[in-house]
Amino acid sequence: MTRNIHGPLRLAAALTACTALLAGCGGGGYTLSKPPFAGSPACDTLTGELPAQLGGFDLERSDVTGAAAWGDGDVIVYCGMPEAEAGGDCFDEGGVGWVAQPPTDDRTAKMFSTEGRDPGVQVRLRNETTDASAVLSALGPAVKSVEAREPCAAAAES
Repeated sequence: MTRNIHGPLRLAAALTACTALLAGCGGGGYTLSKPPFAGSPACDTLTGELPAQLGGFDLERSDVTGAAAWGDGDVIVYCGMPEAEAGGDCFDEGGVGWVAQPPTDDRTAKMFSTEGRDPGVQVRLRNETTDASAVLSALGPAVKSVEAREPCAAAAES
């Protein structure tokens, strides 16, 4: 008796393709883009010093240069961003000068950029309930590896 195995093989191939496609989507619908100045040595150093946990979330695996995410895109860090737009008040958190920025997409509840660092570092928080102060403080040691040109007044006083 001959058995037809083509049906189960096709099903297995289709399931494998679907799994690979979903895995490439970046988890829960978030995507990481390479920042414009991500190839700098400062960003290489920063990404090597990022904490394994941030804001209560585990670091996700990423192959995007200059970008990292924790949780399901709950916290995203970009190194290699242009300098933050002027107009926000600078505040110190973790020994780094930060400026709150208006979110640039509908998946971001809060966004912060470094002040006076080149290349710039940007942090995006998906949820209003994520403790921004704790996240920015925990990032301080890594972000300090990016040289400050002119720290904001709040960071210079600490």
